[in-house]
Amino acid sequence: MTDRKVNHLLAPPDKHKKPNTVAEQQLPPLDGRTWLRYSISIWDDLNKTAEERSFNHPAMFPQALTDRLITIFYRGKKGFVVDPFLGSGSTVCSAYSFGIPSVGFEIVPEYIELAEKRLASIQGDPSCYPQLIMDDARRIKEYLRPASVGLCITSPPYWNILRQRRSADGKPIRNYGNEKQDIGSIEDYQQFLDSLSSVFHGVYSCLIPGGYCLVNVMDIRKRSRFFPLHMDLSQVMEDIGFLLDDIIIWDRRQEYNNLRPLGYPYVFRVNKIHEYIMIYQKKA
Repeated sequence: MTDRKVNHLLAPPDKHKKPNTVAEQQLPPLDGRTWLRYSISIWDDLNKTAEERSFNHPAMFPQALTDRLITIFYRGKKGFVVDPFLGSGSTVCSAYSFGIPSVGFEIVPEYIELAEKRLASIQGDPSCYPQLIMDDARRIKEYLRPASVGLCITSPPYWNILRQRRSADGKPIRNYGNEKQDIGSIEDYQQFLDSLSSVFHGVYSCLIPGGYCLVNVMDIRKRSRFFPLHMDLSQVMEDIGFLLDDIIIWDRRQEYNNLRPLGYPYVFRVNKIHEYIMIYQKKA
């Protein structure tokens, strides 16, 4: 594990060294048929493995998703793949399996241990083993040099919604943790957005020109109030300097096997079984 005692900036990987060449060779080919399938705006074919379903993480995304995103958006790029909200480690596991150097930030020790356990099962190039940094992602610029990141893939906390019982199917509370610096513990929505802004300002400064930042989010309802997080995040990202390049809908209805008629018969409510992959790009 790499912790916040790291006292040097991580330099961008040398483009003449083996890992970048290996990455180009290990990325799956994108033929016309696959390109067409990936270009469809709704993805409903991404499933967690049985092992991933067994992990004790409240909001992990499957490695099948991060594999696909790296295959599409890292092609032709150089530098680290970075995840400022490491969680269970899907992003760095994908990068490691493709021979791409990566960096993940996490404040919950148990999740760093989970990521390390997953990485141990991958036969990757040791020179590309991910840097796992136990520190607040708002300090990202203390670890990464400008233009050292080729791609960011992340899923920030869903505000503090994971403290509540899931409305669609009534599944119990499973929050990330109780760390004081946990952005997901912030009660005020605007302060939550401001904290995300601080994280993504750091990502922007480390990202190469033309590089992508892919953010998985879902909208939130708290009783009678609806919070369009994907829209509000886009305003945050635009203020930083990112361009909103496109949006992919991640259809997760197959994971909700006990849906209820929300609000019936008094107030109609929508069962949210989809999330967004927001595709932001730094100006070239």
